[in-house]
Amino acid sequence: MKNARKLVVFFIMLVYAANLFAGNLIGKNAPNIVVDQWITRANLDAEDLRGKVVVVEFWATWCHSCVEFVPHLIELNNKYSPKGLVFVSISQDRSADLVRDFIKEKGINYHVAIDRGTADWFGVTCYPTAFVIDHNGFVIWKGFPWDKSFEKTISKALDRAGPPLLAGVDLGEFKKYKKQLYGGKDFSKAYQKIASYASDADSQFAKKIINCIDNNINNMIRNADMLKEDDPVAALEIYANIVNSYSGIKSSESAINKYHQLKKYIEIAQPTLLVAKKIQLLDTE
Repeated sequence: MKNARKLVVFFIMLVYAANLFAGNLIGKNAPNIVVDQWITRANLDAEDLRGKVVVVEFWATWCHSCVEFVPHLIELNNKYSPKGLVFVSISQDRSADLVRDFIKEKGINYHVAIDRGTADWFGVTCYPTAFVIDHNGFVIWKGFPWDKSFEKTISKALDRAGPPLLAGVDLGEFKKYKKQLYGGKDFSKAYQKIASYASDADSQFAKKIINCIDNNINNMIRNADMLKEDDPVAALEIYANIVNSYSGIKSSESAINKYHQLKKYIEIAQPTLLVAKKIQLLDTE
């Protein structure tokens, strides 16, 4: 009985310490995200979030306001994830099956996990509560996701971070290509122009930019390769994003073949998935 009381007291002190530590996190390094279980896609780790703008939202299926604003969060993710935003939703539910069914029902397309104390370290006292973390790892916003300043903060943070493949990288004399490096039809032209300077001894910026782009695209392809068996649609989305945004350079060449191979497999083995997930398919064959 005494041991049980000691355990309860220790737990209360731990929660109190966590909330005391959290205090006002604005301008401070964001606490680590600790989860009991990832429900969607592959596990995220610190390396996945390094240099990225991250939204961390705390919610629960039993929270009416949380459920009401899920469509809005899906819209924000659709709008800003191509620009480099990583959206992490931390559920306070205990049942993974309940959350998994909820995700399927609502068509949630961002990262979701079951919490393991992260809400305490962030000092969360009500739901939903969202935080915006900039590419340097600092908390720059806290509030309700329906606040108008929420989206404005995300947009400004992404602009400061730069292109998704080059988040936090100093573009130096190549800042004039910033817009093209976000991806799209002019991406390969900007890449080739910068690459033409990469062999110059005096152009450290060019080498760093090209290496960073190639490494990040290769990492995206490896991530999709690992997801193919467990979540083929998620892998297909990654391949499609690479082809849509970063085609025309050597490091992205394999993505187009892998996309078509996986698409054919899904159409044969799990045809309803493409409709259910509302995947934006590529026109090219």
